[in-house]
Amino acid sequence: MLSQKNENPTLQQKSVRGIKWQISTEVLARAIRLATMFVLAHLLLPADFGLIGMALIFTQLAYVLFDLGLSVPLILKKDLQPIHYQTTFTIFLVLALIFYSLLFLFAPLIAQFFKNDQLIAILRWLSLVFFLYAFRGIPSVRLTKQLRFRALGILQLSSTLIYALIAASMAVMGFGVWSFVLAIIGQEVVFTLGSIVVLKEWYGLKFSRAALAELSSFGGTVFLTRIVGYLNVNLPNIVIGRWLGENALGYYSVGYQLVDFPVQRISKNVLRVMFPTLSRVQDQPLEFNRLYQETVRGILLVNLPLFTGMAFIAPEFVQIFYGDKWQPLIPILQILTVVGLARSLWTLASVVVLAKGKPEKELKMNLIYFVLLTLVLFVSLFHGLLMVVTGVAIVIFALTVLFLIQSTKLMQFPLPQWIKTARTSVISSLVMAVSLWLVRSLLSQSVGLAGRLFLLVFMGSAVYFLSAFLLEPGLKNYLAKFLGRGTK
Repeated sequence: MLSQKNENPTLQQKSVRGIKWQISTEVLARAIRLATMFVLAHLLLPADFGLIGMALIFTQLAYVLFDLGLSVPLILKKDLQPIHYQTTFTIFLVLALIFYSLLFLFAPLIAQFFKNDQLIAILRWLSLVFFLYAFRGIPSVRLTKQLRFRALGILQLSSTLIYALIAASMAVMGFGVWSFVLAIIGQEVVFTLGSIVVLKEWYGLKFSRAALAELSSFGGTVFLTRIVGYLNVNLPNIVIGRWLGENALGYYSVGYQLVDFPVQRISKNVLRVMFPTLSRVQDQPLEFNRLYQETVRGILLVNLPLFTGMAFIAPEFVQIFYGDKWQPLIPILQILTVVGLARSLWTLASVVVLAKGKPEKELKMNLIYFVLLTLVLFVSLFHGLLMVVTGVAIVIFALTVLFLIQSTKLMQFPLPQWIKTARTSVISSLVMAVSLWLVRSLLSQSVGLAGRLFLLVFMGSAVYFLSAFLLEPGLKNYLAKFLGRGTK
């Protein structure tokens, strides 16, 4: 018992430091990415965003297939030998060659499906990143397993800066959609080389069937889950791009990127830290539940008001940062805030089933989601883009609630306790929403766009934090502790 008491504070400190580094560097990286997007939105056309969105459907699929679910057991399992990493690296390199060849050969058919020949060259150039994925796969796993999130955060920030510089400069020079293509390649080159240099370990080519069997016994389910999850995310892109065109996909993809910011840059990075942390205490129910509760609390305190505010400020935000040609984005973005919130909550359930060694539960939920989403897309497609987006939002939110309930039952975390944990953020967000509605109603039309946006953001933030601190006086100590200023 004594050793357990000594170990857990150290583990908690590591996880807190990791979360702070991941969030701070990722927020900076995302801020740079958003600023780049604003610049590109004024220099490029919605169709350019739609074209790169079409191409990324297939390169991201290869990225999902690339892993084969092996990274999760590499992080989860405690006693691993060099042969496990060598076998995985060998598989990654072989898959890179296979995926590159397939995408190179099938690029004309993909272009024909989307009715745009520009996709042929775009896909063939983007497929080069598969080889970069192969070389950075093991270093990323090793750095994560070692809880070296500071190094990973710096690498992410550096590669994002390279992306921004390449994309913006090429857009200014009139390269159109190719601004995205070469920026993506440049970003991956920097991240891959940096991760290899930082790790200072190298695993050569070697294959062991026994090592693969040991890893795939758990990773196989994770792999299938990721495939179905990928289809769930990208099926709307495929449908919109094929039947509604690149302009419609441009609006949808830009809106999706905006709401995906809290998911990718906050929720998933917090949970990237919490997965190896929770895995270490998977056999300690009390400690597992305590760490999970703190994670739920932190994510909701940030993401719930963020999505609520985003829905209210969408008209001013789009007009200022994107321009008049992006007006159709406003209602799409407002609806997609529901999707962003649902995806953020989904990650909470996902990390629980993975850390508990039950990935089949997420696979089942993803399969149900895929069936329902397919039906909804088929019905809504003929009623336009807004109906498609609304259908997607309804399906994912309903399935997320069910998945959260399942995950709390798995870890025997009382549902009333979950609701109590979320109480402050939910009530404060509702109060903020009402205040924003009142402010918008009372604002004079003579107030400019920038003035309205500033007032809405200021009032929303002030009301939210005031409500949160009134509802939960201990919140100040919680935030101070998270920021490293509280008592240890």
